[in-house]
Amino acid sequence: MAIRDLFRNYYYGKPEKRDFTEADMPENRVQLFWQVFGVRRGSMVGLNLLYLLIWLPAAAWTLLNLAQVVQQLSAQAAGGTLRQILFTWLLILFPLIAITGPFNAGISLVTHRWAQDEHSFTYADFKEGMKNNWKQALLFSTLDGLVPLVFYLCVNFYLSMAARSALFLLPLAVAGIAACLWFLAAPLVPQLIVSYRQSLWGILRNAILMAMAELPRTVGLRILTLLAPIAAAASLLFFPNALRWIAMIATALYAMILLAFNKLIWASFANFVGEKYLNAKIPGARTNIGLRPKSK
Repeated sequence: MAIRDLFRNYYYGKPEKRDFTEADMPENRVQLFWQVFGVRRGSMVGLNLLYLLIWLPAAAWTLLNLAQVVQQLSAQAAGGTLRQILFTWLLILFPLIAITGPFNAGISLVTHRWAQDEHSFTYADFKEGMKNNWKQALLFSTLDGLVPLVFYLCVNFYLSMAARSALFLLPLAVAGIAACLWFLAAPLVPQLIVSYRQSLWGILRNAILMAMAELPRTVGLRILTLLAPIAAAASLLFFPNALRWIAMIATALYAMILLAFNKLIWASFANFVGEKYLNAKIPGARTNIGLRPKSK
């Protein structure tokens, strides 16, 4: 009897529970995000661990160099030593970031579909994202790893030359603006790679333009998704001897969920700007995906 009732409820539903209607759909992106997170938070942990694998070398290298910086600061080392540590860190970090591209495409496709409140076979879609987009994703991650190193070299060079002529402050400012544009637009790029069929140059251009068009939101989301390292760095200023504990807490958060959680944030934002600035101009392209239809 119990088994028969179970299958009856499966096929016909429970009479006391009303059907899902358009009125139950979220009205805005914030509601949609939290609805998706509530449904997907269990799967997000597994996805986070999968994505974490490719970032382990970069994370370990960063923690190692951070420990050296703290040690040098406690010993009141000269600035030259700290600059050497920073240069070595960025130099080795470059290839460690470059190899993350295909995994970035994989998690971006999954979170892109999640952010639209669409069904996703997590690991199958992760594999699909890697397989279909690995070339563009690898090229982007190579650029993403190269930009901090090039910016560091530019800053050192132009500052040293500025001692001879103040004119070198101009290219330094240009380099700073370019680095800021990249910093704001970069999180959008993997999402656009898995969402649109364009050249990488076209995707980069669109990412920069959309980041600038939504500048307050872009800056706010950048700060929001970097709260953990910002809080960790601020804690070190007050508790310099607690590096191990601070690093353990930050590492645990990223290992458990933060990587996938931040990706879902950027997927939601990328869907918003993509629908607003691209889909609205493409005949037949969908907009307001996952949201309650607006009454006419």
